[in-house]
Amino acid sequence: MSRTQKELKALRQQQREEASARQRARDRRNLFIIAGVIAIAAVAILIVALALNHASQVSNQNRLPFQAVGGTIGTQIADEGTPSHIDPSTQWTYKSYPPTSGPHYSVAGSAPVPWGTVDTLVEGQFVHNLEHGGIAILYNCPSGADCTSLKNSLTNYVQNLVPLEPTYGEPKIIMTPYSHGMTKKVALVAWHYIEFLDSYDQNAITQFYENHVDQGPEAVR
Repeated sequence: MSRTQKELKALRQQQREEASARQRARDRRNLFIIAGVIAIAAVAILIVALALNHASQVSNQNRLPFQAVGGTIGTQIADEGTPSHIDPSTQWTYKSYPPTSGPHYSVAGSAPVPWGTVDTLVEGQFVHNLEHGGIAILYNCPSGADCTSLKNSLTNYVQNLVPLEPTYGEPKIIMTPYSHGMTKKVALVAWHYIEFLDSYDQNAITQFYENHVDQGPEAVR
């Protein structure tokens, strides 16, 4: 092999080594970048989790303490049969209105609805929540300032004040406008029990809730 060929071979080897070194340097930089992005994402997730946890703690600090209530509060309503699931397109006829038991819908996310829901619900939805041991606040009033005040007070109670029940630590209560069979402006409904109120009464709502929460046939969240 001539000297020129040896020099050319050495030059090519050097170039390959330099290219390999540059590639290793790029790989290291990429690893550093990826590690940095992962670290930043982890810190961001941690910050969000801590913020949500803090917000939850602050919110729960305002809730009323749970105190077990003895005896029976409200009027007992006759059972309406095995609590079976029916198709959401079915309009079921209950024996008593507002219903406190009986067939109901079963649709993920909407029957039962999440605890704390304040929305327009149908019977097939909220009866499923009653089956899970929850309480439904039903309200019926004409439009106007009095109705707005009542709705705002009830909404604040559901979202901020209702005690967390002791079994799961959940505010097992929901709220909806409702008119069928409403003899007064507010009806508190639990599985097999109902109580009517003339107006917003925080103490009465709380005692009914504490007396009947987690008393449904299904012991679940």
